[in-house]
Amino acid sequence: MTVRPFNHRTEGDTVILGDVDRHVFVAIPAEGLDIVEALADGKTVGQAARLYEEKYHETADIEDFLDALEKEGFIGEASAVAAGKTPEVRQAHWRWRFEWLSPRAAQRLVSWPVLVASGLLVAVSVAMVVDDPSVLPKAGNALLFPQHFAALTWAWIFFAMLGLFLHELGHLVAARASGVPAGIGVGNQLWVLVAQTDMTAIWMKPRRQRYLAFAIGMGVDAVLAALLVVFIWSAHRGWISAPEWAVLLATAVLLTPLARIIWQFFFFLRTDIYYIIATAFHCKNLMGDTDDYLRNRWARLRGSGHQVDQSGIPAREMRIIRRYALLWFFGRVVSIASYVLILLPVMWGYAYQFILLLTGKETQFSSFDFATVGILVLLINGGGLMMWLRGMYRGGRARHRQDRARRADEATQAPEPAGVA
Repeated sequence: MTVRPFNHRTEGDTVILGDVDRHVFVAIPAEGLDIVEALADGKTVGQAARLYEEKYHETADIEDFLDALEKEGFIGEASAVAAGKTPEVRQAHWRWRFEWLSPRAAQRLVSWPVLVASGLLVAVSVAMVVDDPSVLPKAGNALLFPQHFAALTWAWIFFAMLGLFLHELGHLVAARASGVPAGIGVGNQLWVLVAQTDMTAIWMKPRRQRYLAFAIGMGVDAVLAALLVVFIWSAHRGWISAPEWAVLLATAVLLTPLARIIWQFFFFLRTDIYYIIATAFHCKNLMGDTDDYLRNRWARLRGSGHQVDQSGIPAREMRIIRRYALLWFFGRVVSIASYVLILLPVMWGYAYQFILLLTGKETQFSSFDFATVGILVLLINGGGLMMWLRGMYRGGRARHRQDRARRADEATQAPEPAGVA
């Protein structure tokens, strides 16, 4: 077997193998590293298996282990590699890499003085909110600008996208500070169009650096919200002279970082907080295992026979999965509540103006205002919805192929029916 160059990091009873060039990382049992290193030293599969048996006094299930590594492109038969017949593996595709940002410069941006100053600013803004709760936006009215609606709406979109970019840039800077490659692209979570940072190589770094890389996006949102709160509070107090439209715009923009912070508590998605939890409890595939656990519970309630085998998951990790399942349901509650309390009031505010238009009554919007709303709904929600439906379709096809392969395996392994002489 030929073994591609790899990095590795040991964490408890698990080893993370990383192919940084291809941006592919897998978690294997710590004992499996002996097999990989033996193959990398030129040993045959049989020799690697015998060395494992001599060291651990047990027989390794080496065939399945090597098959899994081969699918991820870490190993391959020497003849196949030489002939260029190795299977295609996924590659990293990033829109913006920011390779010009050096790790040294990134470390200054996430240094302790910067983090402490940011924390103090957030604390001051919280005190201002307690003093004057009216600085917070009301979802039903925040985006219904009573003046310059179209201009302020487009300005709000610009600053909302800028805030989203800064959130992802925070992740990227923290990753670069750790010395790992990272990039920003566009994707979706559910029907929402989002920016995403690919920093998978952060798994090769110590947990302290991973915590910072995962949490800093929420920190950026908190700082942006704090700056807006300070501006609005100062305008309410008359400390600064700001036009009414500027305060209206700042209040509307404040809604977006607050919504992003709430989004992090959607525990049924791979949010920033999810990755912090998975890192803290050394879980290799917390979301996938939790989904399988919940499907198994649902299958038992329905009396269905097929369940995902989770017997290979350590007991400690299984306890965490059961507890995270409760957070999974809590995340669903938070998502429904945010939909009802934030998104629906905004949508109703727009819809009500359309109802007034259709019934011939006086509306707050001009024709250009209505066109602005229609274009934004089509571009933002329509694009996210299409990506979400495409993802669901592809995921359904992938599960169908897996079920078909499983049924084929069960059929080939089934005992022969008894014959009659």
